[in-house]
Amino acid sequence: MRSSLASLPLVALAGILATCSIALGGEPVNILSGGHRLQGTVCLPGGQGPFPAVVYHHGGVGHRIGGAPEDTCRALVKKGFVGLAVIRRPTRPLTGHLDDANAAVDYVKQLPSVDPQRIGVIGFSRGGLLSWQQATSRHDLAAVVIMAVAVHPDLNLDDASRIKAPVLVLVAENDTGSKYTRNRDTAEFTRRLVSALRQAGRNVQSVVYPPFQPEGHTLFFRVRPEYFSDVVQFLKSNL
Repeated sequence: MRSSLASLPLVALAGILATCSIALGGEPVNILSGGHRLQGTVCLPGGQGPFPAVVYHHGGVGHRIGGAPEDTCRALVKKGFVGLAVIRRPTRPLTGHLDDANAAVDYVKQLPSVDPQRIGVIGFSRGGLLSWQQATSRHDLAAVVIMAVAVHPDLNLDDASRIKAPVLVLVAENDTGSKYTRNRDTAEFTRRLVSALRQAGRNVQSVVYPPFQPEGHTLFFRVRPEYFSDVVQFLKSNL
């Protein structure tokens, strides 16, 4: 017998609509990390799962958030992934930020609807630096996406050989220095990062996008089809 939403009891229909609303818009979460209560958004697909999960690490420093945490979470769930975006402690130094990134991954792994063997991370700018550090220090990641990585002395290219997961590295051709990067040449540093991974024999893909206006770093300020289709294809191939 063919069923439809119209034939469902009102209570059941309300439950279905509530689940869809959470999946599309996300649900707020609080995660503890080193005495800090971090706020974030988790986006859950409909159904039982288990699903692959992707954690988004934003850019920026202090109270300035770089990238699109909540929008990325919503975009991921539409593609069949559990999405999680957590706002790190609002401090400028990197101290404790890797702890926050690890707390986010640990949180998503224990969700009942998540397959803990299929965990990926996406990092933009400073979040890309943290994704690199996670990939070199933990072996439970199945896919790593690094977008317009921050140029920082704490990113040690000599650690490339420690990375086990496949890596996708993205940058815009004209991300060569601006107020967003303290005039550091992200594109050139990205080329060095990709070279280090290849020399270490790692599984790495890279994409250099055409110049993006007004400035290359801003390509990843929003979820844009110019790059997000590449991200989804990579994640679906590895998770």
